[in-house]
Amino acid sequence: MGVTTFRRPALRVSVLVISVLGYFVLAFRIYDVADGLAANALLGLLIGLLTAAVIQTWRLAVVVRSDGVLVRNSWRDQFLRWDDIHGIDHEKGRIQRVSILMTDGRVVQCEAMRGWATKDEPHAKALVQAVTERLAAREQQAG
Repeated sequence: MGVTTFRRPALRVSVLVISVLGYFVLAFRIYDVADGLAANALLGLLIGLLTAAVIQTWRLAVVVRSDGVLVRNSWRDQFLRWDDIHGIDHEKGRIQRVSILMTDGRVVQCEAMRGWATKDEPHAKALVQAVTERLAAREQQAG
């Protein structure tokens, strides 16, 4: 079994579009409020913040590998071995959430799979199915 990466493409595009629009709107406001060095400093800060938002959103993913699951959240990556994974939880509602349940009782949130159920549910269902199939295959090999 190979490596499968799960992301929400709509989220990535949305953050990129909002960042570009936000840049132009706020850049013009900065030049109305400040001038010279202050405007350049504020513009640099704005570019830095928008770039950080895009990069943090772009890296969100859940990678299912043969040796475990790599959960890439905003500020922290966690590698979860298959032996330590007990199951996966998919909370459905207006905003859906996917969490990986660990054998020691911990719950690892997957930020890449948290979003509006209408658009993001197919991606979450595919992740749940992939993890469930891998766990079932491991149980069959062990038993």
